[in-house]
Amino acid sequence: MSFHQNCPKKVINKAQQGDKFALTQIYDLYKGPIFHLAFQMLRDEHRANDVLQTVMLKVINSIKDLSNIKTFNGWIKRITYNTVIDIIRANKKLVDISHESEFEYSEDDILGSLNSPSWDLEQFLSILNERERLVVWLYAVEGLSHSEVAETIAISEQNSRIIFSRAMKSLKSLAQDPRYSGQQVGEPHE
Repeated sequence: MSFHQNCPKKVINKAQQGDKFALTQIYDLYKGPIFHLAFQMLRDEHRANDVLQTVMLKVINSIKDLSNIKTFNGWIKRITYNTVIDIIRANKKLVDISHESEFEYSEDDILGSLNSPSWDLEQFLSILNERERLVVWLYAVEGLSHSEVAETIAISEQNSRIIFSRAMKSLKSLAQDPRYSGQQVGEPHE
């Protein structure tokens, strides 16, 4: 599900004036992408629904302040990210970890693994804890740098690299396990 919805400018303008039908149209267009992103990051249907409700309330309460309608899709996506991050922070899942000096991954190695046909990224992400899933999602899927990830979720850049490295190690070991890789037991691993 993508946030690149084709929401007519007329609907956005009416929603900014408080038109309830226009707000309902926006809800119908964006409920799928909002829920999907929240679920991908939280892996909890109930909390993803909470995010959906919270995001839509924020949209309803602040749409009149949106000055550039062209940024509407990105604006809703940013509200969704920030809401998910607020929920994770509220649950104190983002605890700073100890410093490590080595990161055992290369960018090419990561992209090769993520694009491998034997990887079911959605399945593997569900295995990670919230903090790891959030860092992997923001860095590998959304394309943020480690400094941007760190700023977004209020951790150090080094911490973002360490979390990502540990998550990738876990995912790589799972990808080699026939139970998770889609291979049949006894089939040679490429």
